[in-house]
Amino acid sequence: MSNTKELRTAPIPPMRDCTVRSSQRLTPDSVLVTLDPGPDSQWLESRPGQRITCCLNLGGQNCYRSYNLVNAPGEAPQIAVKQVGEAGASKYFNTQLRSGDVLRVARPEGDFYNSDLDRAAHHLLMFAAGSGITPLLSIIQHALTVRPDNKVTLFYANSEPRQIMFRERLDDLAESSRLNVFHILGNGATGEDLSSGRLNPGKVRQLLTQFRQKALPEQAFISGPDGFRAAVEDGIQSELRPLNSLAYSFWSPTAQTTSETTQDQHTEVHLAVGGVMRVIPKASHSMTLLDAADQAGLDMPADCRSGICHRCKARIVSGRTTPAMRKEESGQTKPVEPGFILCCQEKPNGERLELEMD
Repeated sequence: MSNTKELRTAPIPPMRDCTVRSSQRLTPDSVLVTLDPGPDSQWLESRPGQRITCCLNLGGQNCYRSYNLVNAPGEAPQIAVKQVGEAGASKYFNTQLRSGDVLRVARPEGDFYNSDLDRAAHHLLMFAAGSGITPLLSIIQHALTVRPDNKVTLFYANSEPRQIMFRERLDDLAESSRLNVFHILGNGATGEDLSSGRLNPGKVRQLLTQFRQKALPEQAFISGPDGFRAAVEDGIQSELRPLNSLAYSFWSPTAQTTSETTQDQHTEVHLAVGGVMRVIPKASHSMTLLDAADQAGLDMPADCRSGICHRCKARIVSGRTTPAMRKEESGQTKPVEPGFILCCQEKPNGERLELEMD
């Protein structure tokens, strides 16, 4: 089951002015925005895992973007925004928004978290990658508050330590014996195999073997890019003991511009990494090549998914690709030589694609 943001075609929801109480730097490319709803605080009362839609005026046009609420129960509403390009809403939040500014905000929405879980003690297993922590953070804080017998385990994947959002808050929460935070770093900074590199189904199975509990009913939550979610779901599905899971998918304009005719089309991708040939029989046209490799269980070199590290650079031997997003929306900071692509920035196209990587 997944909770996925859909392209907004419904009428614009009612909105009210909300003052920005503060904007604080979380990581080099993300900020935490605390909102003050004013006298009508009920307007932004929310349930765990919900999100709000903000209306921004960018370039003289109204722009609507949804962000997850990350505040603890009863605290001032907060959202976290990671900059994903050199233009648009995320850059506005990261570089221009200031305390005292006013945002137009709609009521919280979403049903990612089922309140029936509060009726009995549970062990919640959380899998997050990067900004995928945002819909899970409010759930974690709620679970630790609503029942003294709940337990939570968070597996949190990031490219490097400085990209860990809410690190201090998670450290504070982890002082409780009821929360266990397990960091997974793509750059190998932990020095251990299980917590280094990208998460794949095999590592997920090892983590579940190590951290699952028998004393409590369990529920898994997954939030992150398509490839990450697919890897976690594959690992969970191979469990001998059944484990229910819910997955959250971030809405992005580029994902919605893919026409319905492409969502079921596939390309046979032949990928040579260091001279070793690997094959992805059916790489979806709706996924980046890096996400498709993750879903297929192939360990492709990459320290980011935004075109910055260039470790996933590949030479096109034959076939073609299509950009996953417009160049101005990507995080790519330097050009790629002709004949080469970044696998995190391109989607497969055509019947067959051959690539080479060092």
